[in-house]
Amino acid sequence: MKLRYRILQSRYSSDAPWQNWGFFYEKVHNGAGAICHHNLDELHWVVHEINRCTRGQPLSLDRVDEAVAEHADHYRVLPEIHEYDQDSEPLSASINQIEACVLGLTCDESHDSSADEICIFSGRANRPLAHAVAHQLGFPLSAISITPLPDSEVHVQINEAVRRKDVFLIQPCTAPVNDHLVELLLMVDACRRASAGSITAIIPYFPYARQERMSKGREAISARAVASMLEQMGIDRVIYVDIHAEATQGFFTVPVDRLQAFPILSDYFRGKPFLEDAVIVSPDVGRTRLASKYAQTLGVPLVVMQKRRDGGKVKTTHVVGDVKGKVPIVIDDIIASGSVLGQLPLLLEKGARPEVHLAITHPVLLPRAMKRMNADWLAELVVSDTVLVPPAKHHPKLQVVSVAPMLAYAIRGIHYGTSISPLWEPDAPRKLGFC
Repeated sequence: MKLRYRILQSRYSSDAPWQNWGFFYEKVHNGAGAICHHNLDELHWVVHEINRCTRGQPLSLDRVDEAVAEHADHYRVLPEIHEYDQDSEPLSASINQIEACVLGLTCDESHDSSADEICIFSGRANRPLAHAVAHQLGFPLSAISITPLPDSEVHVQINEAVRRKDVFLIQPCTAPVNDHLVELLLMVDACRRASAGSITAIIPYFPYARQERMSKGREAISARAVASMLEQMGIDRVIYVDIHAEATQGFFTVPVDRLQAFPILSDYFRGKPFLEDAVIVSPDVGRTRLASKYAQTLGVPLVVMQKRRDGGKVKTTHVVGDVKGKVPIVIDDIIASGSVLGQLPLLLEKGARPEVHLAITHPVLLPRAMKRMNADWLAELVVSDTVLVPPAKHHPKLQVVSVAPMLAYAIRGIHYGTSISPLWEPDAPRKLGFC
């Protein structure tokens, strides 16, 4: 496929660095106009504007700057026009190769020939993570076309042979959650109909994980419904990271590997100068077990915050443990609206130093949370890349560590039939060479 393309960049603010985040491409001698390949599904208003400009009246590659003109503070298209020429491969494979190059993740490592029996496909929810996993394994993503249709349906087609191969589908179900969930189900169905040997759904961020039980009656147990849909479509195994309720594992009858991000997140804090005066803080009693793992790994005390429900509102009433003169490292599994940030002033009232660090696995980061991150006492928010954080949400206080090495290790173990239990060790990043 002969393509010409220009790189799309994005940034958080006018004084933040630009990041490569997609590209515009056109087929040589086609004349149909440029198409935007992006990682902006969550920012649907930006995508709508770009699509309106490129599809309403087809733009040539020379004019695609017009598609982002209204968002010039956060998006730009580099002037250089690059060429890609590989006649023997389908368009989706060419797009994979160009995107890997744009992200700086081209695969030139040699790998065992038996790994040719592995296929790694990515949905649209977090392609940078999928590319990073493939890069760790030493080969490119497999070719798949996922095409949104004008009536809001989506068409999925596998563009290479998967018969009797081990297929791994990487798709965290982030916003828009339902779109990405249906996309995953269709990917499973396409692979099953193509006679894949096995199908593993890698869902770093599991959808509806906080709806795992009935709390009021006459309500759906949505996490159970998701598990049933995945099994009904024909998955053979599920992998997820730090699910909100561990009991969700019991909703499946197929094997489930529940990976943990705490070894990677805790490793980030090793050797930090403030660690000698730090304490690990659990934002509620339910997170105490996870917090104790952080505390044991880093060798620091554990503090627990206690909540009570008062008139329909949840208030933090007690801090169990000594925080006076200490640097709090607050842990949690998800940060969405940022309610945990509303609890933290109580730590300061109890004498904690105004230098609060957060270690949270899934950075959903709704607009309210982004505003709360401007608090002076917040030093940093350390998250994983289970959820794609576009540059437009890369707050200066945000630090992202990657779970790609962990997922790649799990894929190797599943394919070769070796144990992946070392991933649960507190010092797994250093023992397994993730650092």
